[in-house]
Amino acid sequence: MYNHFLDTFIRAAELGSLSKTAEEMYITPSAVIQQINSLEKDLNVKLFNRNKKGVTLTPEGEYLLTEGRSFIEREKDIRRHLSEISQLNRERILVACNPFHMPQMLYELWPSFYLKNPECELSSYTFSEYGTLIREDTDIIEGLYFNEPRWQNNYQFYKIRDVGYCFMVSMSNPLARHNLITWTDLIDTTVLNIINGISKSNDAINADIIRHDIHLEYTEAYSSSSVIQALAKGYAIVMPECWGNLHPGNKMLKFTWNYTDPYGFFLSDTASASARKFLKEIGV
Repeated sequence: MYNHFLDTFIRAAELGSLSKTAEEMYITPSAVIQQINSLEKDLNVKLFNRNKKGVTLTPEGEYLLTEGRSFIEREKDIRRHLSEISQLNRERILVACNPFHMPQMLYELWPSFYLKNPECELSSYTFSEYGTLIREDTDIIEGLYFNEPRWQNNYQFYKIRDVGYCFMVSMSNPLARHNLITWTDLIDTTVLNIINGISKSNDAINADIIRHDIHLEYTEAYSSSSVIQALAKGYAIVMPECWGNLHPGNKMLKFTWNYTDPYGFFLSDTASASARKFLKEIGV
C-alpha cells in the first residue's frame, strides 16, 4: 500500500547515515541512494542535506519523518482490520498439524460435513513438533489435551473421546511377540516416557513404572528423531494409542492399566465461522 522506500528514508533519518542504513538493511549503499532519490523525485522535494559526515533532514524531511511514522502505523492498523474482516467472512477452515497432531478424526468427519456445506474449504499446514510456528489464523488443531504446551491457552478444547496408553516397540524387540504385556515382561526393558507435569495420567504411569523397579528414562517431549533413536536402542516407549501410526513399521502393545487422556479438537479463540459451524454440526 505505501511506498517501501519510506522505510529506508525513516531509517536513514534515524541513523544519520546512508552507509549505515545500507549495512543495517542488507542492501548496497547505491541502492539506498537510489531509493532516497526516487522518493525525493516522487514527492518533488529535497529530504536530506548531504555532507561528508552523513545526512541531516531538511524541513520537508522533518515533516515527512513525523508523518511517515504515523502513516506506517496507520497502514498496519488498516492491514490488521482487513485481516479481521476477512477472518469473519472467510469460509476456509485452516488446520495446523504435525506428526503428533494429525487431523485423523477431522478427515473422517469432513466428507459428510462438506456435502452439506460445499462452500467451505479445508486447508492445512505443518507446525513444529515442539508447538512453535503456529499461525495466528489457525482455526483447529486436533490432538490430546495436556497441561502443556502453552499454545493451548489460546484455544478452547472440545473432547471427542478418551485415548488410552500403550507401549511402542520395534518389531525386533522380544516384546513384539506379545499383544498384551505385564510388569513382569518389562523387567529387563528400558522404558521411555515424557517428564512429569503434562497430565495426571502421565505422572501416574511414571510413578507405576518406578514403583515396579522398571528402568525409566525421561524426555521433555517426543519428536520423530527421539522416537526412532529410542526404538533402535530397544526401548519400550509409553505412547498414546492415537500416535501409533507415527511409525507403522513398529508395534503398539496394550498393557494391563487403564490410564487415559482426553482427545479432541482445539478451536482457536479467533476461529472462523466455518470452523465453529463444523464443530457444531459434528455435535461437540
